[in-house]
Amino acid sequence: MNLRSFEQFQEGAAHAGVIYYYAGCFDGDMMNVLSRALKDKLEYENVSGPVKRKLFSSFVEMAQNILHYGGAPGNGTCPEPGKPGAIGMGQAEQSYWIACGNLVPSEQVERIHGKLTALKSMSLAEIKAAYRQQLANDEHEATDAISKGAGLGLLTIARDSTQPIEFEFVPHTQSAGRFSYFYLKTVI
Repeated sequence: MNLRSFEQFQEGAAHAGVIYYYAGCFDGDMMNVLSRALKDKLEYENVSGPVKRKLFSSFVEMAQNILHYGGAPGNGTCPEPGKPGAIGMGQAEQSYWIACGNLVPSEQVERIHGKLTALKSMSLAEIKAAYRQQLANDEHEATDAISKGAGLGLLTIARDSTQPIEFEFVPHTQSAGRFSYFYLKTVI
């Protein structure tokens, strides 16, 4: 990257209100580093307790989604068991946002899209009820063999969001259709 490109990146990040950003490999060690850095950043920014908890919780869920469900086209960008992805946090007016992006296997797009579309249509009361129901669901593994967290991650993100979650899937052309980029955003 030349300096002009870096300057444009920095200006774009400042214009978008970015206060925290990471792009690279996600693994257990990096999750610990990112979590600690986020806690420190939230302390430095004097974020209130309830907002801090929601930001941290949503951040962890989004980063874990990258780590647990992210795909990689096998180009060697991340050593195993890491997964390539990006996550950022910023501020817009009186709210904070968290956005993440990573590759997912294309055969998972429809399943994820369905879950997120359903969440977008739910009220906060419905999301909270679904969260409680899922906590009590001992049959989760039989109904969703892919999800590792009993399906609570997306419910947690939606529950803590002050606006409907946003998402988008973009085909990853370099993988000949095997993967798509998955972008997710929440506002707190």
